Amino acid sequence: MANKEFEPLKGDFEGFSTTRVGKIGETAVLHDLAVNYPEFDVYVPLVDDKGCDILVFTGSNFKRVQIKTITKSRYATSVELKIKKHARMKHKIDVMAVWFGPIRKIAYIPWKGQEHIQLAYRRAKNGQERERDWFYNYMEFPVF
Repeated sequence: MANKEFEPLKGDFEGFSTTRVGKIGETAVLHDLAVNYPEFDVYVPLVDDKGCDILVFTGSNFKRVQIKTITKSRYATSVELKIKKHARMKHKIDVMAVWFGPIRKIAYIPWKGQEHIQLAYRRAKNGQERERDWFYNYMEFPVF
């Protein structure tokens, strides 16, 4: 059972270009890392054609991070991320940072090559909780 639920905000990103929305998500992740993890060093590459949007040094190792921005969900209680491109291209990514705009939260998911991620952010109407992966379980940057 979730001990946190997030109520989404409505219509904030209508009319925004995909580039603008992506930059909003990237900025949110950079802000979160700078404010909440001051012990980390965060680097932004000149180009990111290898799937790595930022590089985070945790003090003991580097984490390659791909940032994804989602502005709305097809589902009322969860958000879905399809990342086949990164799996197919065998990008070397350690963490998938997902900024979900409607709840203004970031999930830092250790990436193991999965092509699909679905995270619940609200309890389902039917009360189904088994085998749901919760957004709030990934709100801390993973140091592994």
